[in-house]
Amino acid sequence: MFCSLDEALEDLRQGKFLVLVDAEDREDEGDLITAAQFITAEKVNLMLAEARGMFLFPAPEALWRQLDIPLIQPRHGDAKTPRFGLPFDARRGISTGISAADRAYSVRAALEPGAGPDDIAIPGHVLPLAARDGGLAERQGHTEGAVELARRAGLLPAAVMSEVLTPEGQMARGAQLQAFAAHLGCRIVAIEQLLSTH
Repeated sequence: MFCSLDEALEDLRQGKFLVLVDAEDREDEGDLITAAQFITAEKVNLMLAEARGMFLFPAPEALWRQLDIPLIQPRHGDAKTPRFGLPFDARRGISTGISAADRAYSVRAALEPGAGPDDIAIPGHVLPLAARDGGLAERQGHTEGAVELARRAGLLPAAVMSEVLTPEGQMARGAQLQAFAAHLGCRIVAIEQLLSTH
């Protein structure tokens, strides 16, 4: 079911998609991910149409501090709770912010060298996620896994991702994720593979 870690890293370097799955005893879910620096309108549209989950932008907390994007304080959260930031748009160069092209542009704008608070508008249509500073040693979530994959691939440590849902709106698991990956022609990699080679 799973590709090798080297295959996954090479696919990321080539701007391809991966399905990233966590442990069965955690969420047992799969997210469609790709490297944030290669995001395009076409890729955003595919993620929204095929994966059907939220459009998320995981990156180290340092990026959100640099852009002065506040993190949302969890209510009734626990160690597994993702660390969301306030949704944002690029301040310039977009229309309303909701189109696939606008969202891709906003992600790329946030990754520009020297980008700062003046380049970002809040609220917006891109939902940031902050990876834990301790990475996968601290939390074995899709956020940390996606950021770690990008880092190990030698790319900017940021990804875009969307949870994979079935056509009926349920979380896709197991054979459903295999069928989804086959449909898109992408590989599946597990967070546990990153842990075993940390």
